[in-house]
Amino acid sequence: MRISTQTLYAQGVNSMLEQQAAFSKMSEQLASGKRVVNPSDDPSAASQAVTISQAQAVNEQFADSRTTARNTLSLEESTLNQVTDTITRVQSLIVQAGNGTLSDSDRDALATEIEGSRDVLLGLANSTDGNGNYLFGGLQGDTAPFAEDGTYRGDDQQRQQRVDSSRLMEVNHTGSQIFAGVASGSQSLAIQTSSRESSLPITFKGPELIDSSARVDGASYIIDIDATGVTITDADGADVTMLDGDGDPLASPVAFRDGMTLAFNGLSMTLSGDEQQVLEAQASGKATQLVIEEGEASAEVFANLDSLITALATPIETDEDQAAFDNAIASASRQFRNSLDNVLTVRADVGTKLNELDALDLIGDDREINYAATRSDLIDLDYNAAISDYSLAQVGLQASQQAFSEISSMSLFDYLR
Repeated sequence: MRISTQTLYAQGVNSMLEQQAAFSKMSEQLASGKRVVNPSDDPSAASQAVTISQAQAVNEQFADSRTTARNTLSLEESTLNQVTDTITRVQSLIVQAGNGTLSDSDRDALATEIEGSRDVLLGLANSTDGNGNYLFGGLQGDTAPFAEDGTYRGDDQQRQQRVDSSRLMEVNHTGSQIFAGVASGSQSLAIQTSSRESSLPITFKGPELIDSSARVDGASYIIDIDATGVTITDADGADVTMLDGDGDPLASPVAFRDGMTLAFNGLSMTLSGDEQQVLEAQASGKATQLVIEEGEASAEVFANLDSLITALATPIETDEDQAAFDNAIASASRQFRNSLDNVLTVRADVGTKLNELDALDLIGDDREINYAATRSDLIDLDYNAAISDYSLAQVGLQASQQAFSEISSMSLFDYLR
C-alpha cells in the first residue's frame, strides 16, 4: 500500500479536528453546566427534561395562585377582625343600655354611638381589595354589596381559585354569609312582635335549650299572652304542649304568674311581670305576642342594629314601654351573640384555608425539589467526571497537534547524505 504525503496530512488534520471538536464540546458543557446542551446530545433525556420543565411551570403557576388566594383571604381575615371588634363593642353597649338607671337622654347617647358602629360595619361590609373589587359581593365584585339601608345587593356565589391540581378553593365569603347568616347550632331567638301601645308589661328570659333530643330543628313558635292566659302554637297554628318545672303537662291556656317557667319541645322560657298590672292590662284588652325562631329570621345585622337604635331612641313613659324595651334589649343581646358566633365561624373557616395553603406550599416546595433533582440527573453535568474528561481531551488534542507538527516537518531530503 502506497502512502503519500497528502494522506498523512489528511489523517493528521482529521485527527486534530476530532480532538478539537471533543474538546470544544466539553468546554461548552463546563461553561453551561449542562450535560445535554442540545437535544441531539441525548434525545431521550432531553425529552424527559422537557416534560419535567412543563410540570415545574405548572407547579409554579399553582404557587402563584396560592399567593393570590392567601392575599385575598388575609385581607378578609383582617376585615373580619375589625367586624368582630365592632360587634363586641355593640354587645358592650347593649349591656350598658340594660342599666335601669339610664335616662332617655342617656339611651339617646348610646343610640348615637351604635349608629356610629353601624356606619363602621357598613364600611367594612363594603370593603375592597387592592384592585378595587368588593370583598363580600360574591361574583359581583364591581358593585357595593350593601346599600345604605343595609340591604344586601350582591349574589351568593363564592369566587373559586385552583390552588393545586386537585384543590379548587373558595377564596371569599359573601356578605349574606357574614352579615345575614347564623352559625350552625346557634341559639333560638325570642322577639316581641306586639306594639308598645297594646302590649302587656311582661318581660321574658330565654329561650334556653334544656333537652336537645326534644328540640325540633328549624321550628318556630308563637307565645300569646292575653285575657285567656298563656298559649303556645307552632308555625302551623297547632297548640304546643307546655310543661311545668317538674316536666308535667299543663292545660292550655295557662294563667300568667310572675316568674313562671314554661318548657316546650326541649326549650325553656321564663316570663316575668307584675301580676296585678297584667290582670288590669288584660281587662283593658291588651295582649303580648312573642315569636321564637331559630335565629335565621333575625340574622340581618343591619336590620337588628336599626331596631336596636329605634328602641334606644324611643322614650320610656309607661310600664309597658319599659317591658317592651327590656324585651328588645334581651332580643338584641341574643341576636348579636348569634351574629358574633357566625362571624367567628367564618373567621375559623378563613384560618383553616390559610393553614391549608401553607400545607400546600410545603407540598409544592417538595414537589419542586423532586422535579429539580430529576431534571438535574437527566441533563446536568457531573463536574468531577467532566473535568477529568476535559483534561484528557486537552492532552489528546495537544498530542495530536504535536504529532501533526512532527509529521508535517519530515522530508526524504533529511535522510539523504
